[in-house]
Amino acid sequence: MTLTAIDTPHDGLETGLVAEHDELLEAAEESRVALAAEAAESSGRDVIAAEANNDTDQALAADLIRRASAQRERGKQELKRKTAGIPSVQQHVILNDQVVASTFTRFFYLIDKGAELMRRRGDAIIGEDRAAKLREQLQALIGAAEAEVRKDLDATRALADRDAYEDGAIDVTYTAPTYEDTIQIRSREGLALQRVFTMYDQLLALMVNLEWNGKIDSSEVDAMRYRTKQKIRPIFRFAARANIGMQTSRARNAQPRPARDGRRASDANAKGDAAIVEAVSSLQQSLAEDSGAGTNDTAAL
Repeated sequence: MTLTAIDTPHDGLETGLVAEHDELLEAAEESRVALAAEAAESSGRDVIAAEANNDTDQALAADLIRRASAQRERGKQELKRKTAGIPSVQQHVILNDQVVASTFTRFFYLIDKGAELMRRRGDAIIGEDRAAKLREQLQALIGAAEAEVRKDLDATRALADRDAYEDGAIDVTYTAPTYEDTIQIRSREGLALQRVFTMYDQLLALMVNLEWNGKIDSSEVDAMRYRTKQKIRPIFRFAARANIGMQTSRARNAQPRPARDGRRASDANAKGDAAIVEAVSSLQQSLAEDSGAGTNDTAAL
């Protein structure tokens, strides 16, 4: 079963091996769809910013909106799913900011699922060393995002606390959260990432209050919302490519090998391993483009 770049995450997922709930295949197929949608959105961002002033641009903008909406709806459904037999944490998640909540529902479940599959299936599929390396790199990406948002949150709290008791201070609140549910978090990486989303949500709430009280400009709030998405995208891309790479490696390794041709068998193994290399080869580029962070060593893969 192959999903094309224009398929939604729902298209074709009720047939074939997915009907037997092959989690790795399902994660790989959904990752392909999500990567295609995210890549199209990234390339089409200028079109949307230009307000789509012709028919072609309007059609592209509408398609990007459809893809993003389909990802969010798929994510919400996956976040509601409870899988038996997997150690997990039941976490009640409340997110108020629309951008934070949208990013969470689009990307979180694939990252968490990918991390859990690396832990549970990675050793058998790609070997203990490679699986451990994938997890280390995913943890490093999440750790870098957590350190940055924690620093911003501490600084913003200090600024907000200083001005909280001024006469006439405005207290901006939300009438209801954008997203609220109790979800099953399947990995330590997912639990750390959920903290990142919560901190970004808290940070933006503080910044909105500061904006309303004239302490910062609205452009700073908009910039932080954009930065939130940009910090999550490399984490999502890495996990999605790892999901695809593990499935590709499993499929290649399952192919029959000629009994008397050791070189062909070795080549088949190399192709399977190359899928994992491909899954992480763009990590440095993604980090450089999206967050300006340092590099990671992928040579061991």
